[in-house]
Amino acid sequence: MYKPKRNTTILVIATLSAIMGCIAIAAWLFDITALKDLIISSLFTKFYFPLCHIVVGSILLYTQIGMNRVRSRDFKKSEEKYQSLIEQASDAIYILDFQGNFTDVNASMCKMTGYTKEELLHLSIESIIDPEELKVDPLPKKMDKTDGSVIRERRFVSKTKTIFTVEVNVKRFSDDSIMVIARDITGRKKMESELREAELKFRTVTEKSMVGIYIVQNEKFSYVNPRFAEVFGYSPEEMTGTFKVDSILHHDYKAIANDNVRKRITGEVESVNYEAMGTKKDGTVNWVEFHGSRAIIDGEPTIIGSMIDVTERKKAEEELRSSEQQYKLLFDSNPMPMWMIAKDDQTIIAVNDAGAKHYGYEKAELLHKSTKIFRAKDDYDEQMEGYRQEAQNTDGSRIVKHFKKNGTAMYVQIIAYDITFEGRPVRLSMTNDITEKLNAEQNLKNAYESIQNHINSIKEMAWKQSHLIRSPLANLQALIAMLKEDPKDGELFTHMQNELKRMDTIIIEMAKEAADHD
Repeated sequence: MYKPKRNTTILVIATLSAIMGCIAIAAWLFDITALKDLIISSLFTKFYFPLCHIVVGSILLYTQIGMNRVRSRDFKKSEEKYQSLIEQASDAIYILDFQGNFTDVNASMCKMTGYTKEELLHLSIESIIDPEELKVDPLPKKMDKTDGSVIRERRFVSKTKTIFTVEVNVKRFSDDSIMVIARDITGRKKMESELREAELKFRTVTEKSMVGIYIVQNEKFSYVNPRFAEVFGYSPEEMTGTFKVDSILHHDYKAIANDNVRKRITGEVESVNYEAMGTKKDGTVNWVEFHGSRAIIDGEPTIIGSMIDVTERKKAEEELRSSEQQYKLLFDSNPMPMWMIAKDDQTIIAVNDAGAKHYGYEKAELLHKSTKIFRAKDDYDEQMEGYRQEAQNTDGSRIVKHFKKNGTAMYVQIIAYDITFEGRPVRLSMTNDITEKLNAEQNLKNAYESIQNHINSIKEMAWKQSHLIRSPLANLQALIAMLKEDPKDGELFTHMQNELKRMDTIIIEMAKEAADHD
């Protein structure tokens, strides 16, 4: 703070005057006659009191002058500080008179408009406002009526004729001027426009999406798209801002859902993916899959995510599991040997108990082994070619020779069908040991051939009967007729005896042949 210099002469006079005044007061208070006489003397009265007024007046005048100097210096410092603040401000600041003319502008205003300070001080505010805007939104006719603070947007035109948007804060500055603080919000307006466009795109996509979209804030749905609401049988309006996250879930899954929400809100995890059973408006249940991530919107921890209805998929999975269980039951409990064999390398993926037992192995021994262990080396090429082709002989017409673990050969009938198992081409096959059947067929064939031989023998014997035996019989009949005519002819008896011997020999040969056929 400014301090005036002391004047010693005036100070001494003032002090003496004050002392003399005190002496005079004391003379009257204590009735000191000598002093009274001195005070009322004409010389003292003529010079002392006028002198006192002069001294006191001079002191007061000097003091006022010093105070004015201090105030002037403080005002100058304050004005310099004010000018410095205005010049260094990042926002554009300008002063207008009531006619709208610039009376002062800062550097930011010059930079924003492209004009120099001198150029702006020769312009009015109308000259830098977009003429098209002035047609629909003109400046107020009486600027001196501005009261309070007015915040609004205006479109300015720079020196290079570039139009940009500013936010202005207008306030009456003094009795004859208006101060305006302006900020270029072109970037903000562009951002707002892009944000509106992004929001429009978001809403367009989400409103038509076949996937449920949701936003959760404060444990409630702040937004759901039509598909999300439809899955649970509601309208978006019913759910938005009123439904808690767990209100659409089956009671067995409420705790899981609330825990997943808590983890994301607290930042413990950024995103989660889980399935849950839901409860629809009509009380029926469905299955849904949630995927949601953590975000910050308007300063609030938020969950943004998607949801798909997986009810049909869950049904299909359940049916598949049931089908797999039935297949496994049929596969494992089938009394016939059954196999699952990879087509690419012919390794055994699965075998049932009947297959392992029939071939003399433990199941663990067969898993991941090659099916070549069942075939002769000469059959490898034929076996490889069979796996390259599609299995079409599902009627079991294919018969191959297999070997058991102990080396016993057997003939098996193969019924096969190609499937895809866990993304891998696999041959599902059943082997039927027909060795005994083939042996029985061979035995039957042999028996048939034997019967045929017997039949042929009988035919041959019949032929011999009809030819060899009938010849001596015919001779005997003729000799008997001759013997009747001449009973005493001895030569006839000799011929008859020879024919009988010949017949006996034929019969013995026939009996021997019959024994050989047996």
